[in-house]
Amino acid sequence: MNKKEPMQERSKVRSLLIQAELALKEDRFEEAIAMLSGIKTEEFATLTLEELHAIGNLINYIKSLAEEKKASLVNQMKIIQASKEYL
Repeated sequence: MNKKEPMQERSKVRSLLIQAELALKEDRFEEAIAMLSGIKTEEFATLTLEELHAIGNLINYIKSLAEEKKASLVNQMKIIQASKEYL
């Protein structure tokens, strides 16, 4: 029975990773982050290298998207500020 438990954990994590990836493809960032946050710390010890790599890739992708959105917002703020000064 102990052998089945880690398999169920991997299955749960794989399912979460797939769901998070699909959410990211549909621009549902908060949902994807919530799914990744649902992985418990003790579950990381049971993950395969492939699963850990997939989690890292998703986190890096979310980070790069966040940086792009931040840069876009900063740019928009600069435009608004310049418009205010012009008026």
